[in-house]
Amino acid sequence: MQQRLQKIKSNFLFFLELQLLISIVILPILIAWGLPISMMAIIGNLIFAQFLTAFIFVSALLFTSDLLGIPNSFITMILEWITQIWHYFLSFGSAHWLVGFPSWILPISCILAIAAYALYHFKINSQKHRIIWLSLFFLATPIIHQIYQRKSIHTIITQGSQEMHLIKSRGKIYAFDFGALGARPSSQSWIEYTLAPTMVKNMGATHIDTLVLCKSNSRTQQAAQALMQHIPTQNLIEIPHK
Repeated sequence: MQQRLQKIKSNFLFFLELQLLISIVILPILIAWGLPISMMAIIGNLIFAQFLTAFIFVSALLFTSDLLGIPNSFITMILEWITQIWHYFLSFGSAHWLVGFPSWILPISCILAIAAYALYHFKINSQKHRIIWLSLFFLATPIIHQIYQRKSIHTIITQGSQEMHLIKSRGKIYAFDFGALGARPSSQSWIEYTLAPTMVKNMGATHIDTLVLCKSNSRTQQAAQALMQHIPTQNLIEIPHK
């Protein structure tokens, strides 16, 4: 029993160390691309790894039994249970877990990634020390961002000849659309590949507190709904036009 507990502890520490290292190394890439990172990534991967192992194992049993002509209704039922439980855990997921870091913090994240690499290059630390250092490196980026982030930011994003003004003030994100959302027949790609990454790069923002439609056309409402599905938006205000 003692050996089994020791093995579980050893596997958990190895997994934790690996996840911390991956998160630190991949963070500069995410920042450069304007992509957010999930605060629950390590916990999520820990849970997902177990379900993935069980799913692959049971799927292999199902395939083998089907290939050999062995009745497998019980195996199919187990596979359905695993899928349902996994969907249940996924229902707890939230876009609010996503955290974005602006581009000014990219050099700092690169330095931290190099420091993490140095822990293994020089081979001078035990696993316990490596996990402590990796944890400090992992927490350093959000702490630095929280301390030195700008309180007020104004960014203009264009689609075609139309503009959207993004304003960060007192911790709130305001988006004033002056026709950018309805500038083209489909704004889905612009929202996903231009608007969202620009918000992260310039403001470190992954949500909008208030979206104000200042200039609308027949396509604006549909584009606004697409925006709210991709970017969490708390309030929508449309200014009527005569």
